[in-house]
Amino acid sequence: MNKLLNFLFSMSRPKKPSHAAVTCFVDSLLPLKENDVQRLYHVPRHPRYDPDSAVVDQIVLSVTPTPGVYSLIGYPLDESAAGSTAPFPRIHARPPRTLCFLHRPFTLDRRSVRTGTLVFASHTAFDEVLTVGWNTALAERLGMDVRDSLCVQGYKGDVGRKIGIVSQVSVTVGTLLDRIQGEFGTSELALGGRSDEIRVVAIMNAFNESEVHRVLDMTRQQGWVAPDEDGRHLLYLTGQPRISGLEAAKTLGMSVACVGHRQAEEWGIQYLATRLRSAFPDAHVEEVYEEEIPVMRAKKEVVVQDT
Repeated sequence: MNKLLNFLFSMSRPKKPSHAAVTCFVDSLLPLKENDVQRLYHVPRHPRYDPDSAVVDQIVLSVTPTPGVYSLIGYPLDESAAGSTAPFPRIHARPPRTLCFLHRPFTLDRRSVRTGTLVFASHTAFDEVLTVGWNTALAERLGMDVRDSLCVQGYKGDVGRKIGIVSQVSVTVGTLLDRIQGEFGTSELALGGRSDEIRVVAIMNAFNESEVHRVLDMTRQQGWVAPDEDGRHLLYLTGQPRISGLEAAKTLGMSVACVGHRQAEEWGIQYLATRLRSAFPDAHVEEVYEEEIPVMRAKKEVVVQDT
């Protein structure tokens, strides 16, 4: 009877995911790329560390390492040590076993990462598929026909880089901007086109004259607009406004919506957090949205010796 009760109790306990399970899931959403940052950016330095058996209580997600991130993945400080020149680690029974995802991990202070914590990252792939680029999830939410879409590929010498998705819609500018605002919290219309009727939307991770013309040329070749028609029925959705892109879009009569670089990155963090909560309901998922504190490096003093 005791064995049966123990078995039933073990089956009813929450099944926490492992480091390997979480990273494998993220790999399925963010393809590994040769020119990306190292996916396992900071690995626990323990001789017996095993990603298959390391358990995750908490998953922290952020664009960059920030004070809020360090408060979750670092060592809590003992504020009672008044007058001390250096803080002392506070004694805890067991802090949450934590895994952290960073989009831009470049300034991570590894010494501040708690023992046993894994930090994994994605920069290029995250930009490609979870911001304003080849983002099929966002495209579907905006009402675009992803099954019949065009991929804008190749940028700055990287022929395989996907920087955008172009697809048909049938919607007014106002309705589309409402949808964009619902996703990003902002729907700044950087440029109004020559028509309120939008038939094609391009979600693009680059915004310059050549990319604006490339989008229009692709839609003409696809037959979505007439060969001699301008861009009045197109809306170009991107992050930061760029002068060359705005001028080209204005000449072509194209509408442009800019959501901001940071907002595009935070959309990706929010989406990834939602997917992780669904995949691993027994792990606590924490999102951190705050600006990174710049690292101020002391200048080296140059000593000039008399000769």
